[in-house]
Amino acid sequence: MAQKAKLLFVDDEERIVNLLRTMFRSEYEVFTATSGREALEIIAAQPIDVIVSDQRMPEMLGIELLTQVCKRSPATMRILLTGYSDLAAIIGSVNEGEVFRFINKPWDHEEIKNIIDEAARIAKETRHVAAKTVERAAASAPATAGAPAETPELLLLDDSQVDRNAMTQIVGAEYKVHGAANIAEALKILEQRDIGVIVAEARVGGSDTKQLLRTLKKHYPSITTVMMTQLADADVVIKLINEAQIYRVGTKPIRSSVFQIIVAAAMKEHMRFRSRPDLVKRVAVGKSSESENTTLVASVVKSLSGFRARLAQLVH
Repeated sequence: MAQKAKLLFVDDEERIVNLLRTMFRSEYEVFTATSGREALEIIAAQPIDVIVSDQRMPEMLGIELLTQVCKRSPATMRILLTGYSDLAAIIGSVNEGEVFRFINKPWDHEEIKNIIDEAARIAKETRHVAAKTVERAAASAPATAGAPAETPELLLLDDSQVDRNAMTQIVGAEYKVHGAANIAEALKILEQRDIGVIVAEARVGGSDTKQLLRTLKKHYPSITTVMMTQLADADVVIKLINEAQIYRVGTKPIRSSVFQIIVAAAMKEHMRFRSRPDLVKRVAVGKSSESENTTLVASVVKSLSGFRARLAQLVH
């Protein structure tokens, strides 16, 4: 008999963890905790496949707990439960805790079951590689002007020329940078260049970039995406994380030191995917809340028709 995946539910309200235990105990081995401290003790003693934590807990916030879990047990898939829209907490949880999904309270029973089932399946399939830190030399030595052609490049998708210039000035000495003011320009660059990281605004040229980023992540998951935004809309950011698996979120106005760190982390993640392609399962996109733009999907797939072939050559 196959070993059951291990789930850990964390919430300071005991009735919540008891309810979740009842929902999942027939299919999984379920552990519960009512504090971050207790959860970390369980993580230290058990190889947990999926942790689902509430955000608002008195001793340790969910974001703080998932950040610790990310460091101590990187193979554990991390999910955050939240009953309110706190943009700072959401950005922190994706940047530090690298959450797989957000689930809103009160949750939909079918939705939470589907998300946890998917996370448990991915955890089991990638357990043997996810716990290992696999880095290629290029990940710790960013590109320079004289770097070889195979060094991954950076795409800035932003309709503000001022912001593109500012971002280029910050990281242009380390990476080959390309700028696009709209989706059409971005697709042309993606068709021609070996892009490893995309830095994008939520909207460019009057168009929503979420479907573009979702399609890229769905079909070419090794490309790592960073969202730079002025939006104070937590729901938009949650959708981008759940449905497009953006890797980091930055806010405008752009801060040089923060932007450098975000881009370096994103490129490192991209190189990790190149080294271990099986890890891309861990960034599977969630179900979209909107109908798919088939024309855009076709354009993305066509533009990147040679991407996988080029990537295979570079990896091997």
